[in-house]
Amino acid sequence: MQVSIMLTTQSTELDTIRSHYDSLADFVPAHLSLVFPQQLSQLQTSMLTDIQEIVQVLPETTFFTTHLLPDYDYHNLLLVLDDPKNSLKELHQALYSLSYFEPFLRHDIPFTPHITIARNQTKSQLDQLAHELISKTIGLSVTFDTLVFEQIAENDQSIPLLKCHLT
Repeated sequence: MQVSIMLTTQSTELDTIRSHYDSLADFVPAHLSLVFPQQLSQLQTSMLTDIQEIVQVLPETTFFTTHLLPDYDYHNLLLVLDDPKNSLKELHQALYSLSYFEPFLRHDIPFTPHITIARNQTKSQLDQLAHELISKTIGLSVTFDTLVFEQIAENDQSIPLLKCHLT
C-alpha cells in the first residue's frame, strides 16, 4: 500500500490556483507533505499511535509563503513556506525517525516546506507560471488545520487512515 503524511489547509486562493494547474487538485486538498508517498507492505496499529504522539510537537500552524520555486526535475511549481522556528522541519524529521519511515528518508534531498501548486509542466511553463503567479501567492497566510496519514489509491484518490485536527 502506498501511504503519505501531510498537513492540509483550506485555502480558497490556493484551491483556485491548483484547480487550473495541479492535476491532483480534485483528489487531494492543498497540503504540505511531511512523509512523501512510499510503499509499505502492511499497516501496523502502532503507526497510528506513534504519529498521533509526534503531532504534538507542532507548536504553530500558521505560516507565510515566501517564494515560488520551479522544480524542473519533477515538473512542479512549489510555493515555499517560511519556517522560522524550524517546526515543520522538526516534525518532518520526527516522523522519518519512526522505524516504519526511516528507511525511506532521502538524505540527498533537503526538506523544503512547500505546497505544490502546479504539476506536469514543462520548464518554460514553470517559468511562465512563476512569473504570472508571484503577485497572487507571495505573502499568503497558510493555516494548517489537519494532519492526515493517508493511503493513496490506484486512481490517486486520498483515503485517510488517520486525521489529527490541530488546535
